[in-house]
Order: sequence, then C-alpha cells, then structure tokens
Amino acid sequence: MEDDFGYEGRRRLRIPMLERLRGLPLVATTVFTAALILLILTTVHRPATWNDALPWDTEPSAEPVAAPVYPDAPVANSPVPRTPGARPSTAVSTAASPAPSAEGASPSPAASPSPVAPPPPAPPRTARYEAESASRSQARTASDHNGFSGAGFVDYDNVTGGYLQWSVPGASGPATLRLRFANASCCNRAMDISVNGTVLRDVRFDPMRTWDDWNTVTVTVTLTAGTNTVRATATSREGGPNIDYLEVVQ
Repeated sequence: MEDDFGYEGRRRLRIPMLERLRGLPLVATTVFTAALILLILTTVHRPATWNDALPWDTEPSAEPVAAPVYPDAPVANSPVPRTPGARPSTAVSTAASPAPSAEGASPSPAASPSPVAPPPPAPPRTARYEAESASRSQARTASDHNGFSGAGFVDYDNVTGGYLQWSVPGASGPATLRLRFANASCCNRAMDISVNGTVLRDVRFDPMRTWDDWNTVTVTVTLTAGTNTVRATATSREGGPNIDYLEVVQ
C-alpha cells in the first residue's frame, strides 16, 4: 500500500488491486456490444422458416424435402418447345389405362359356330316334249280334234307295235313321266313305256267320253345322267291312244 497525496495536499490511499478493476465495466460493455451486434447480424442473414414464425410451436417441424430434379423431365406448367414452322397440336394426351391382369380371370368361353342351314332343295323341273316332234312308227300327226297343245297330236294306227320315241336329257335319279292322251274308243288301249330299255308293261289308257277330252297317265321311272330314250309302244290291236305330249318332271 502506497501513500499518495492529491492536489489539495490530502493524503490518498492507493490500492493496486482496486485500480486494476476500474477497467472491468468498460471491457464488459465492449463484449456485450460485440455480442449484440453479432446476434443482430446472424438474425438478419438467417432465412426465416414457418416454424420460426410460430413461437408457440414447441417442436420444430422437419426440414422440407426438396423434390428430386430430373434434367430430362419437363418442368410443370412450362411451355412445350415448338419447332419452327410446326402448327401447335391440339391433341390431349391421356395416360394409357393398364391392361387387366390375367391372373384369376376366368377365360371367356369360345363362341360356338352357328349351324349353317342346308340350302333348300331345288324345285322340280318340268320339261315338255310335244308328240308331233318325236320320232314315230305306225303313227301320224293329226289335228282333227280340239284341245291339243302345240301344232297337233299323234294318232296311232290300229295295229300292234306302233310307237313314239323321245330323246330326253336328264340327271341320274328318279323322274316322273306324264303322257297326255285322248281315247274315245270302247276299250282300254294299253302301251308299254320303256326308258333306256327298261319296260313298264301294259300301262292303261282308259277310254273317255269324246276324242276332245284329254286325260293324263303318270308313271315313275329312273333316268341316267345325260340323254335318255323314252318310248311308248302300242300293245293292243286298236293301236295306241291319241298322244298330245310327254312331260318329264325331275
């Protein structure tokens, strides 16, 4: 401890430790001021977040996760690059819907073929052959009675063995022969009807009231494919009836 005398001549007691503490308030003030300036600078340059704006939120929220950036993917709401001279497209692209999974799906039944109806059978064809156009033996063409077709009819001579013969085209199978005739005699005038040599014996041609009345005799025969020979031969002494025509139905 040292004695010190002031300007007024008074003695002043000097304590070295106390003199050293005189500068402590200045140092503290300097440190506090520097800390305050650092705090202000830090607060100004720190980016504000939503959690910082909510002082009552006790737990800070997680940091926002930035979406990955793909350099080749277009940015949302960004204009599509246009080629010079190309017209803008108005088509709207839609995402393709995924195909349904085949797992667990029951297979659809195969469609059964529709039965095909067979074509209807062709209607029978009728061909007419006039008697006056047939080849003949012991018979002649006449027209002295009414009701015949064509240019006339054929009148058999009153002998056995006279005949008419036609060449008839046909298909292989059964056929119906129709002979239109007139007979005003007293009795039946039978004839043999042959097809390609197969003979139906003594087919009856019964009498009618007058020679102007016409009737039809029908027989069933078998034809072959191609040309068939049909012959009507008289088997009675009076000869055969008057024949107007032959019709073939097949």
